[in-house]
Amino acid sequence: MVRALSLMGQLGYGYNRDSFLRGMSEGVDFIGVDAGSIDSGPYFLGSGNMKANYDATRSDLEFPLVTALNKKIPFIIGSAGYAGGDVHLSKFMEIVEDIAKDNGIHLKVCVIHSDLDKNVVLKLFREGKVKSYEGNPPLDEADILSSTHIVAQMGVKRFLEALDLGADLIVAGRATDASIYAAYPLMKGCDPSLVWHMAKIIECGALCAKPASPSDALLGWIDEDAFYLKPPNEMRRCTVDSAMAHALYENTNPFVIEEPDGTLLLENAKYEQFDERTVKVYGAEWRERKNPTFKIEGAKFSGFRTIALMGVRNPDMIELLDDILDDIRDEAEKMFKTNFKLTFRQYGKNGVLSDLEFDNRLHEIGLVVDVVADEQKVAHKICSVVKSRLQHYDYKGRVATGANVAFPYSPAEIDMGEVYEFSVYHLVDEDLNRYFTIEEIEL
Repeated sequence: MVRALSLMGQLGYGYNRDSFLRGMSEGVDFIGVDAGSIDSGPYFLGSGNMKANYDATRSDLEFPLVTALNKKIPFIIGSAGYAGGDVHLSKFMEIVEDIAKDNGIHLKVCVIHSDLDKNVVLKLFREGKVKSYEGNPPLDEADILSSTHIVAQMGVKRFLEALDLGADLIVAGRATDASIYAAYPLMKGCDPSLVWHMAKIIECGALCAKPASPSDALLGWIDEDAFYLKPPNEMRRCTVDSAMAHALYENTNPFVIEEPDGTLLLENAKYEQFDERTVKVYGAEWRERKNPTFKIEGAKFSGFRTIALMGVRNPDMIELLDDILDDIRDEAEKMFKTNFKLTFRQYGKNGVLSDLEFDNRLHEIGLVVDVVADEQKVAHKICSVVKSRLQHYDYKGRVATGANVAFPYSPAEIDMGEVYEFSVYHLVDEDLNRYFTIEEIEL
């Protein structure tokens, strides 16, 4: 039997120390935690910044890491520093080094790199090994060359090698969430179908429990026939429905889960209530992929953003708002002979679902004026002018001469700083494991 403890769904979001200690008291073979994602968009990959800052990351990591070392069990982290590039790994390791120094501990760290050199990506592209998915446009060389950082999302192979090297702590770059939790039980010879299914569920911590929380721990253990899920926190429970529902999380098909190393098929998965707070799961099928496939992610700088937030409640203006916005956009393009992008986001009218919206009821609109330009001062100026035009636009049927819109903040213009966009978000039909180098560090 192998017992895993998922510390939480995302390092840096706050963890429950009591749950962690209760989970550790039940006997644990390794601790895992995901430290990153692409969910927050391209900014963190492009800029090299961490989403959870030094203090938040250290607060979540320090006590569990020291505890794991004292217990002599591996601690495994994926997508360190949030986007998982070398710049993120470097910042993350500064935190690890400070923890080791301040606590007087010695540990072996395996840092697994996931950065891809642009020349490598260019070569793969020219060989026809890069393909689009999820409706993304085809990649071109300009996309690659304009990227500030490009990473590949690693699978389980390098995690296994790091464990073989005797790592106390694995700090991996961009990685699939499930690979963090699959490596150790696979190394111990557990059934891959059980391993990958359990790993996919526990990677979000107690998000698969009731009440759900990604900031709480989850225990998972595997025997010969099944795996089991239980939250250490006694106020939570895992149910058949809560465990099964996680197959819907970040999957286009709830019965097919793709990993670089293979495919997990859930059509025949069985979920049973083992006890009041524990679920027993079995029956999934794992199909190893002969030739692994990897997702690559890249981001490029696209300018500086200024936004203005406002509310519209006049029904006459709301009825004409699309035409008003088109007119103001045309006016701005004629006025400013520079490179900029102006976007209007109407919350209350297709702001979330866009063309897929099915509910047309509205009585007010939250409007975001979004300007991106080559310089911050230019974006600010354009946003200010557009905001002013909206404030006093003389639409048909307008009676009052006061402001058309209400502003929640003063000043209304908010400079957001650097903007990045995805330049690479594609699949590679090539084994990239040779590029995921392992750096052994003794602290």
